[in-house]
Amino acid sequence: MEVLLLSENVPPLEGNLKVLLRHSHFTFLVDGISRACSHQLVRHRPASYSQQSQRYVAMKNFPYVIPESVRKKKVEIEGKTYSYNDVMMFIGKFYEALVEEEVPKEDARFVLPNACTTRIVFTMNGEELIHFLRLRTCTRAQWEIRKVAIKMLKILREKHPSLFKSVGPNCYYLGYCTEGKKSCGRQKEMKAYFSSLCKEMI
Repeated sequence: MEVLLLSENVPPLEGNLKVLLRHSHFTFLVDGISRACSHQLVRHRPASYSQQSQRYVAMKNFPYVIPESVRKKKVEIEGKTYSYNDVMMFIGKFYEALVEEEVPKEDARFVLPNACTTRIVFTMNGEELIHFLRLRTCTRAQWEIRKVAIKMLKILREKHPSLFKSVGPNCYYLGYCTEGKKSCGRQKEMKAYFSSLCKEMI
């Protein structure tokens, strides 16, 4: 997974931080995330997105994301044992066979899994970016989009510390957890982590 800040526009407005964030814009490139992750990302509005097409791009030998939880698992179906990689390879071969049979790529892609990697460029203003980061850096967020959010926050902290130094999950940003009974119970640990935005991802 690669996360890059492609461009930014922070106007020289003094005073109200909320107004400054509303009129600031940040464009990121995220490459190598799963389609499952991108589906979560594009739910955030207002924002503009441009995503790699599966309609025109050939997905021969498609790259895919492997969750740690399935990496070493094998399952038995009708007397045969399969790994996650076995299934991905079979889908890839089936997709290629459909294309060779002159099935349009836009139809052959229907068999492709959410695990397929994708590339997406998106632009958010500062207000929506902070909203996104508050939700997606939380331990309750799905692991892949949380990694994206933490990488984005680290970049933003390095480039614009005055705007993003207080940003993190709600337990850090607000000083208390908003998850109620679903809280991870790790507020003290999370506050320490986001205070220093440590060198390694968690």
